[in-house]
Amino acid sequence: MFWSYSFLGRYISSYVHVYPDHHVIEDGPHRYVRHPGYLGQIVAFIGLGLALQSWVALLAILIVAVWRIAYRIRIEEEFLSSELGDAYVDYMRRTKGLIPFVW
Repeated sequence: MFWSYSFLGRYISSYVHVYPDHHVIEDGPHRYVRHPGYLGQIVAFIGLGLALQSWVALLAILIVAVWRIAYRIRIEEEFLSSELGDAYVDYMRRTKGLIPFVW
């Protein structure tokens, strides 16, 4: 997660926005998936659920986390597609969303 965020540099933010000189980041893990930071968060939540040694906790954590992350991804992709245009749309066609080489 932190490795993927290091490639975003000053473009990382808790808010979805585009800077005047913003461009699509396609280096590091972003070469394989559009949202490697969110993938890292999901893996961390799985680890938390397993550490709690409760399938109920794991399931509850994953349902909430995946729902929240899926919502955020949808908002981000709509915004970035409209703001960055063809560059981001082409990037979406070339890369998977969360799981490298799969989805």
